[in-house]
Amino acid sequence: MVERMDETLERTQKDWTIFLRLWKYIRRYWVVLVLSLVLMLASALLDLVPPLLVRNAIDRHMEKIHTFNLVDGQWVEAEDGDFELVRRDGKYYLTNGEEEYEAEESLVRSVKDRDYRQLLKLGFVFLIVLLAQFATTYGHTYSTNYLGQRVVYDIRMDLYYHVLRIPLSFFDRTPTGKIATRIANDTQNLSEFFSSVITSMVKDVFLIVGILYMMFLLSTYLTLRSFFVIPLIVGATLIFRTFDRRAYRLVRTRIATLNAFLSEHISGMNLIQIFNRQTHKHREFKGVSGDLLKAQLQQMIVFAIFRPLMDMIYHVGLCAVIWFGGKAILKGELSFGVLYAFVAYVDMFFRPIRDIAEKYDILQNAFASAEKIFNLMDTPKEELNEGGRETVSEASVEFENVWFAYENEKWVLKDVSFRIEEGERVGFVGETGAGKSSIINLISGLYRAQKGRVLIGGVPLEEYDLRALRRQIAVVQQDVFLFSGTLLDNIRLFDPSVSPEVVKRVGKEVRLDHFVSKFSSGYMSNVLERASTLSAGERQLVALARGKLFGAKILVLDEATANVDVDTEFYIQQALEALKGITLIVIAHRLATVRNLDRIYVVHAGRIVEEGSHQQLMAKKGLYYELYRVQYVEV
Repeated sequence: MVERMDETLERTQKDWTIFLRLWKYIRRYWVVLVLSLVLMLASALLDLVPPLLVRNAIDRHMEKIHTFNLVDGQWVEAEDGDFELVRRDGKYYLTNGEEEYEAEESLVRSVKDRDYRQLLKLGFVFLIVLLAQFATTYGHTYSTNYLGQRVVYDIRMDLYYHVLRIPLSFFDRTPTGKIATRIANDTQNLSEFFSSVITSMVKDVFLIVGILYMMFLLSTYLTLRSFFVIPLIVGATLIFRTFDRRAYRLVRTRIATLNAFLSEHISGMNLIQIFNRQTHKHREFKGVSGDLLKAQLQQMIVFAIFRPLMDMIYHVGLCAVIWFGGKAILKGELSFGVLYAFVAYVDMFFRPIRDIAEKYDILQNAFASAEKIFNLMDTPKEELNEGGRETVSEASVEFENVWFAYENEKWVLKDVSFRIEEGERVGFVGETGAGKSSIINLISGLYRAQKGRVLIGGVPLEEYDLRALRRQIAVVQQDVFLFSGTLLDNIRLFDPSVSPEVVKRVGKEVRLDHFVSKFSSGYMSNVLERASTLSAGERQLVALARGKLFGAKILVLDEATANVDVDTEFYIQQALEALKGITLIVIAHRLATVRNLDRIYVVHAGRIVEEGSHQQLMAKKGLYYELYRVQYVEV
């Protein structure tokens, strides 16, 4: 099973700390931010208008059924139930229960002409408000999403730039899938945060403040009596926040573990199928996937409780408003229009709160992702010593009493000393795990020795600009990695300043053209992911061409010919002959690869135990002799 990332690296950060780090990216686009906030405020204010318009329509032009007009424009309004207009036996009468006056039908307007006109005006104003709402909502939604996408783009670029500069030791202990999750999935969660939460959350704050003001303006009596639900809302939200944050952090960790598992096992699918480990790996995947399922179910439980709880609090508050409002209407202390507007504002007040579960969902998802992103950003970068020495004047390599360990003091190399002269061809041999490849990692500056010194051209490694140094050291590994793209771009590493003619000339020098001629498109042929269309030997010739093209002074073959056929190895040997003058270091398990080198170092248990030419080492009949005898019984 994939080793879980050290939980200490997933340290908890306070929400405000995360927001402050996000703010450093947001403030770059302060003009867009200010525009978005202004549009949000305008949109919130416009949202407050419709209930007021409806209240005016009810109270001034619809509710007053006891008001009537006469044809001559005079009108009479019944106050406190003094007179009512009634229809009986096809006639209209004004009556207060004691007195009664007949009114001619032609003189009565039960719905006044001026009310018709006012209602039409209110409808027109309502339409204008709706159009303005559309414009401001579109404006703040677009500007906020634009801001969010730019911020996420900047974070993604900074994160990848940082990952490119993290020491190789970090990648040795961190699954590739988890790193990919940070760059791709977690940044996408931030994008959803801006598009789904920020666009409505800030507006909701403006809206809630405006609603509270309007509620007090309409009826302080009803507002104060509806406030009993606020402690319930705050308490439920705080409890939800605690459990939701914990659940989401667990879900994100489980997703990263699942991605790492898939990345590792899909890459190793060939090995799984060869050794018939499908059933075993399926059981492992069931465990990893089951952990994710459990975390998601915990999250769903929290979500499922909160939303109906908010609905219940809302309806309790609404019942209270209707109860107290109804009593006020019966007492003549409140109008129907005010009660309608108040109920509308209560609904608007609870609408963002009822949706808070979904928004908090995305919010906590985003903050959990941001926490993991910034944790990765906090990983110390590799010290490249920019501005240091750039040129290797002499392609010699020297180790002086070097001690090295990947972890604590589990020494992989122990007091190793040797010197390789410029242009010399040497090999390192030994059993698997003896420390051969670690020597190469130190020469390339991918790791630093804990004790002793590594010198290139007589200069300590620490004095070099590592980027410049690595351009002068070419490493050809057993499994050469090629990117999806053309063969040409893989040789020149997507550097357009290198012309195709130069690439072809170098390819000819290292005997690569023999294989390229088999492809119909030549150097413009596409290679698939991980170069599955090329053999191991062909990929190594591509790596040799890279080293030659970029002017490497030191060439390292790390088990490069271990898995190639005899014919391909012949071409590789010819390519090496074409690279004469370059200091050559060969890490080999097959001793036939190093027989013709100038000198051979035998590494055992982290120490150099023998050195000399092939003939000298065979004559000593030491460890090299025993290794050779095992591989070639005829000796």
